[in-house]
Amino acid sequence: ELDLCVIYVTKDAMRTVERSIRSVLPIARRGVVVDARSTDGTQDACRALGAEVPEHPWDGFGPQVERAIALAGDVAWILRLDADESVSDELRDGIRRVVAADERSIDAYWIARRYWYKGRALRVAYPDRVLRLFRRGRAAMTSTGAPHDALQASGPTGRLGGVLRHESWSALDDALTRNLGYARQMSRIGRRRGSMARVLVNAPWAFLRAYVLQRGFLDGRRGFEIALVLATSTAFKHLLRIEAQRAAGSAVHAA
Repeated sequence: ELDLCVIYVTKDAMRTVERSIRSVLPIARRGVVVDARSTDGTQDACRALGAEVPEHPWDGFGPQVERAIALAGDVAWILRLDADESVSDELRDGIRRVVAADERSIDAYWIARRYWYKGRALRVAYPDRVLRLFRRGRAAMTSTGAPHDALQASGPTGRLGGVLRHESWSALDDALTRNLGYARQMSRIGRRRGSMARVLVNAPWAFLRAYVLQRGFLDGRRGFEIALVLATSTAFKHLLRIEAQRAAGSAVHAA
């Protein structure tokens, strides 16, 4: 076994978490799943596969991940995965080589992530590179308040071959529900004001970027649906900012 701990934060993740854990079982010394009181069997499924499953109420994505990092203990390397991500054979081999060699000149590694939708890979946004494998103590979470705060390495980084399979959306309604939720969270971040001009410009741009520039058109109807979902969530985010501004203005006038 490698000196590697794989960490997760979960909440009702039964649809995908078993596949994810099985994809890293051959290389991980430990697995830690910080679970936010799932009710769908996630905890039992993870324990059955050998993972440690401490429970903690959800208090934000970044804090949950930092908690999982702390619980990883004294391992040399940590791999952070989402419950809907699984490791390809090529990527698993690359992780094995990196951890076994323990090259001191690199602190963390970027991985190419590929989105899957309705059981098939998408071309949209590929490769979406994410920082996921890191030496213990050499990376930490950002704290922007975004739905998926990212890891930031404190030293040099490299790239791994292979693909991280991201089964983020099972169906159209699932994709729309999730992205509207992310849009709601993003609307509360930062000081950028909402405006109808942003709705009219940014939403069509989100569609064109996904469907044309990111080659979603090559995915046929699936690519069209995802591009439309991304445009809809972009419009929703700016409309929510407009609504919040108007509510704040009304409160000021009422006072």
